[in-house]
Amino acid sequence: MTLDNSVANKFSRAAPLYKQHDVLQRMSAQQLLQHANLYGTLLDIGAGPGTCFKAFNDVKQVIAADIAHGMLTQLAQQYSDYLCLCCDAQALGLQSASIDSIYSNLALQWCQTLPKAFNEFHRVLRVGGECHLSVVIDGSLAELQTLGFHVNQFHSVSALKSAFITSQTMPPDWDSIDIQVETITVYFADLRSLLYSIKGVGASSAQADEEKQRAVLSKQQWQQRVALAESLRTDKGLPLTYQIAYIRAKRG
Repeated sequence: MTLDNSVANKFSRAAPLYKQHDVLQRMSAQQLLQHANLYGTLLDIGAGPGTCFKAFNDVKQVIAADIAHGMLTQLAQQYSDYLCLCCDAQALGLQSASIDSIYSNLALQWCQTLPKAFNEFHRVLRVGGECHLSVVIDGSLAELQTLGFHVNQFHSVSALKSAFITSQTMPPDWDSIDIQVETITVYFADLRSLLYSIKGVGASSAQADEEKQRAVLSKQQWQQRVALAESLRTDKGLPLTYQIAYIRAKRG
């Protein structure tokens, strides 16, 4: 998640309809929340339209951070007790050692300088504080490439580990860094809904945005891609496969 006005504006415009297309986000959130240890003052980075943390009795305050004002406006309507913070993951604008736990679901693949973001996480966390993150990584969206669409380059697991190591002070004081990778396949009724879904995770360039298809592809080319997509259809629908890294890091 990086402070780019075009990205922020895009998410703000999409905020009212976001819940219609966040299938992957909901699936990864369920997995992330199932294994997270969240407590005290919780910072949700890339909060989007909001996540319910009521299951975590030890969470005393939620700070919801996002680059998009529109997302935070949407969030505030449902979670009026959350503190909203419009900021970049690489410049959080919070006091050092003020946060007990950090949660981020499928937002950090937007971040171009991960060591800077992880350095900020380290700075704002109290000693013993934990990060629980999910990130889209390389190896995702093979089907999109098969269909001839551009796919952005995602971070590798080694790049994620390197970013944590680079963010450490000397001597190193991330007490532990654990990264687990899981495959999630999402199914869609048609190609249009499949393409729309990828916007929220930074999956492709504008070339794959549904509303720009007519400008990029001729009617015949679009129909050819629809036919090719149909050749991939399963009983569950058109598949789109993601590799998701689940990260748990504890500040020493």
